[in-house]
Amino acid sequence: MTPDEKMELEKMRADAMSRQGEVEESEDELYAAGAPKGKFSGKALNSLVEATNRLLPLFGLDDKYERFGGGMISTLPPEFVRLLTMFSKAMADAVEEGILPEDATIDLKIVVDDNGLQSLAGRLGMAAKSPGFKRFLLRKVRSGAPETEEAEEMSSDEMDSEGMDKLMMERMN
Repeated sequence: MTPDEKMELEKMRADAMSRQGEVEESEDELYAAGAPKGKFSGKALNSLVEATNRLLPLFGLDDKYERFGGGMISTLPPEFVRLLTMFSKAMADAVEEGILPEDATIDLKIVVDDNGLQSLAGRLGMAAKSPGFKRFLLRKVRSGAPETEEAEEMSSDEMDSEGMDKLMMERMN
């Protein structure tokens, strides 16, 4: 590769990274605009964080969401709303297929206080404990992956990061 080609490649890489950053900023603005607004205590928020952290591994995410401080906040952070939206879509799909009961659906618009957060935490906790929901998510990942004997034998613990990334992207769109 010539020095000119290397420079051109670096320029293209920098442009792509810049565009990706712009897209992420736009997404954050959209999630911030749709974020629940109200008066939320640290205790209720952390109850929701605990439920979120129980559900994250089902989506192939190993990182735990950080707990909130003890004070009051009035708007949920965009990255947290992004996760809740992903959960909401997956749970709505599971309700549609009869995997979860009708009352498992999530409507972030009605979350305006600690009671709404507690209700949401309860729904997430129910989904995290549901064997049917776990199988539903695993089936969704497998249906998007090429059919092979290995894929059929793969458990959620052995699922590769590419399969989990694909599931996450499906849920976020």
